[in-house]
Amino acid sequence: MLAPIFLTTALLFMGHTCYSLHTQLCKVRSLGIPYFVIPFCPSPILRVFLIPFVNLLIKVFGLTHPQFFLMTLDWQVRQRYEIYRLIGSDMFFTVSPWKVVLHVADPDMAVEVLAGKGGNGELYTRPDVYNTMLGLFGENVLTVEGAVWRDHRKITAPVIGKSLSVVWEESLTQIEQMIQYYDKLEAINTSYRDFRRVTLGVIARAGFSKVMEWCPLTTAIANEKDGEGSYQKCLHVLFENLIWAVIAPSWILEMLPFKALREAGGAANNFRFFMNEWFEERKTKIELDNKTTLGPSSKADLMESLVRSSGLDKDSTLEAPLLSKSEVIGNAFIFILAGHETSAHTIANAIYLLAMHPEYQVKLQEEIDSILGDSDHNQTSYEAHFDAFSSGWMAAILFEALRLIPELTVMARQIGPTPRTFSRAGDLRPITLPPGIEFWIHVIGLSHNPKYWTQPGKTEAESAISEFRPERWLPKPGDNIMFKPYNGSYIPFSIGARGCIGKKFAHVEFTAIMLGLFRDMSVEFDSCGGKKTFEEARLECSVQMENFESKITLQPTGEMPGIKWVRRRR
Repeated sequence: MLAPIFLTTALLFMGHTCYSLHTQLCKVRSLGIPYFVIPFCPSPILRVFLIPFVNLLIKVFGLTHPQFFLMTLDWQVRQRYEIYRLIGSDMFFTVSPWKVVLHVADPDMAVEVLAGKGGNGELYTRPDVYNTMLGLFGENVLTVEGAVWRDHRKITAPVIGKSLSVVWEESLTQIEQMIQYYDKLEAINTSYRDFRRVTLGVIARAGFSKVMEWCPLTTAIANEKDGEGSYQKCLHVLFENLIWAVIAPSWILEMLPFKALREAGGAANNFRFFMNEWFEERKTKIELDNKTTLGPSSKADLMESLVRSSGLDKDSTLEAPLLSKSEVIGNAFIFILAGHETSAHTIANAIYLLAMHPEYQVKLQEEIDSILGDSDHNQTSYEAHFDAFSSGWMAAILFEALRLIPELTVMARQIGPTPRTFSRAGDLRPITLPPGIEFWIHVIGLSHNPKYWTQPGKTEAESAISEFRPERWLPKPGDNIMFKPYNGSYIPFSIGARGCIGKKFAHVEFTAIMLGLFRDMSVEFDSCGGKKTFEEARLECSVQMENFESKITLQPTGEMPGIKWVRRRR
């Protein structure tokens, strides 16, 4: 009895799949854009259960056709612009029975999709799966749309802008503590984890008025009994296993027989506990302030701004709350994520690139010395010194690191319910796309597109587009304006009204941290007691950086070579 039912179900499924694929192909065949047919599109669930199997097949059988690697995650990192070069187009479709995706390395199209408006007058929205991930703990400035988004932005953006002095000060403090630790113990730096700890301290102080002294991640986790150590472990486990927290509710994960899943569920619950605790703590303080002062302080941090906007404190003067409590926690999560995980990996990537290219360390140190003279870098300030580092080697190293290794490989948007016409770079005719299509704006593809990154008077090979060359950003002689790429060809922080509101925050944090590191120190690869040469370590590092994978941000798939901090030789 079961066999006929199973056979009938399978035949119906196959028939429905074939019909769906035919319908999707009809959307794209007449548009004149290359396309590839694939059986499925990557998603969070497939990432866990199916894509590892596809990766294994590709590796075992040496499969090289695009139809195979387009079913994997992170092909964008390994391909960069090469697939677009291969097909002779800056955009192409992947067509599956369930979804049509337009992959874009065309800057004009990227600008229109990320900054333009759809038929309803609002910006193009993210696909639901991305909002589910980003809204894990509540709706926030990244997941809401329209008028609600404008309210969220009004609440958060001004506070982030006002915190830059604190960001500078706390960045220097965290780095000073890190350097003292390594100076004393002569230990090998673990880089990514170390800088996560640094940037967590910065966002904790600037956004939540929490002081967290720097210590290695392992030490913080070992001190789990104190609140700070428990919080650090919670974030570490959560960010390492975020995909599981997205796929299943915490209470289900905690019931499963797998330790990693139970820990992921526990970490998600612990994060909610900490954020609720911080919310109540700040609410109590606001209520006390309301009794003793005339209104909110001009130095209110992010958490105070969020809590006040909820109207949940006693004697609130809000006529209607702008945020719910879950939205307060959702926004707190997003800013901890963006101000912690993403910043740390950008800084660590820049450090490894400088270890690979020590000649740029020298350039950076010379710039720092010329600006500070004999002054103590710990006595600098955002107001007095940030602008001086905004048009030289410091800024060029940041921009180049983000060009080579942005935090996100793609930015996804979806077209509305009506067809839309989009312009294209160069002399190519505009294209009208039907409803139901997703855009995947290929951030690395754009920043490696030779049409826009081949330097004037040089060939593509001479421009070394895939290599670390910070000088491409430097002002021309007699000028103080950094190189400005073709609009849309460089979008690590996205663009338009919904571009990253923490862009300046990240730039200030990077500048202060690099200043604190390279004023008195240099970074070099660990030789493993003389067993490894510089060239061997450099090659090892280069190979690892070619194989990054997307977790929350682009991260190494394996262990990066050890690095260590040494006192500068002057």
